[in-house]
Amino acid sequence: MSTPSHQSKPAKRGASDAGPYFRYMSEFVGFTAADAEVIKGTRFVIEKHIPSIVAKFYTHLLEYPPTRKYFLRKDGSIDQEYLQFRMHHLTNFWRRTASGVFDDDYASYVDYVGRVHTSRGADPKIYIPERYVIGQVGFVQHAVSEALRAELHDIDAEFEARASKAWHLLLMVILEMLSRAYSHEREAEAPAAGGGIDRSSVEQLAIDTYERNLGLYRSIEHRDVVVARAEDIPDGERKIVQVEDRSIGVFHHKGQWYALRNRCLHRGGPVCTGSLVGDTITCPWHGYQYDVTDGRMLSDASAALETYPVEVREGDIHLQVPVMTWDTGPVSFDERHTQPTAAALRENEFQIRDVAPGQTTLVRVDGEDVAIYNVAGAFYATQNECTHARGPLDEGKLEGECIVCPWHGSRFDVRDGRVLGGPASEPLKTYRVIVDGEIGHVE
Repeated sequence: MSTPSHQSKPAKRGASDAGPYFRYMSEFVGFTAADAEVIKGTRFVIEKHIPSIVAKFYTHLLEYPPTRKYFLRKDGSIDQEYLQFRMHHLTNFWRRTASGVFDDDYASYVDYVGRVHTSRGADPKIYIPERYVIGQVGFVQHAVSEALRAELHDIDAEFEARASKAWHLLLMVILEMLSRAYSHEREAEAPAAGGGIDRSSVEQLAIDTYERNLGLYRSIEHRDVVVARAEDIPDGERKIVQVEDRSIGVFHHKGQWYALRNRCLHRGGPVCTGSLVGDTITCPWHGYQYDVTDGRMLSDASAALETYPVEVREGDIHLQVPVMTWDTGPVSFDERHTQPTAAALRENEFQIRDVAPGQTTLVRVDGEDVAIYNVAGAFYATQNECTHARGPLDEGKLEGECIVCPWHGSRFDVRDGRVLGGPASEPLKTYRVIVDGEIGHVE
């Protein structure tokens, strides 16, 4: 096992004692430098199975409402881009682990991963109860054992046994590193029936994510799009433009031109509308930061916003917008995903079973977003935009009959829309919710 590394920067926001604690726990469970070398020897065996492991893991999460809720768009459909973003991070985590390098940088990285998912993380919306973290490690432990057996048992059973032991010990250390970030569980959970999920589409998405990480996609076309006159965007200013289904931020910054996808990798926030200080742009929703010159996420250099080449010709701003394809053909999760419902829902309808007590969902009524709240089994509906600064209330915290805006903390009574606490001063518009069997609709 490696001692402190001096060749690379420590992972951001990991606890200062992460390295010593990792070594302490390694000694306690008996994970040695020899075990680390064995894991390094299994690297390519494990990497071969990572897409399958990631696919099975997220399929499992999507099948159950308590974990499925973390991956839904406002309209209740699967947020494919966010799902792929999470797959990207999980893939990187296990690829890095399989490399067999367990220095202070790695320990700080694991510590950060654990803390970012607790209630003390940067964004309360991605709080993950400790039981799911424990479940994930157990899931991977079983999957690694299966992979080692499939690849090594008939070739070198003795090495398979040593590798299995080394991985079991390491995962005990990782579990302790992740779990120590939790002091207590903060939410109760009622049992819920499983949902349907197209397993093959999740598997293909995991494969695509893995291949994207390795650069195995190709561009078949770059579409030249004129988005504005250069004079419309003075130096130091920006403009948000819509190119087909893409919202793009075009920046005139320090004499140069940059264009970034206006969708935060975390939860799809309008990142290009955020504050720009120096070269750092901050998403207004949850504070994730990026380098405006290359789209790189500051907390994870392996993740970045999509960027587009910009050129000014004859006073017009031209973007080169790529049309991407994969060797295996394009995959649309939304097209392949199927739910076991009798009929498609209208935009003002929702499945009762998908909104547990204390949870919210989103529908549309006459072209407007409407938030639905389940308060102890009773359903209420209000406009989704906070009356203070238009924050998305469906992403806020429901405390009994009170919804708290995630942006500035305004509080409203969901039953009648009245203001319970500022900075908002105007009440919310309310709607009537009608429940008919398993379907609810708003009017």
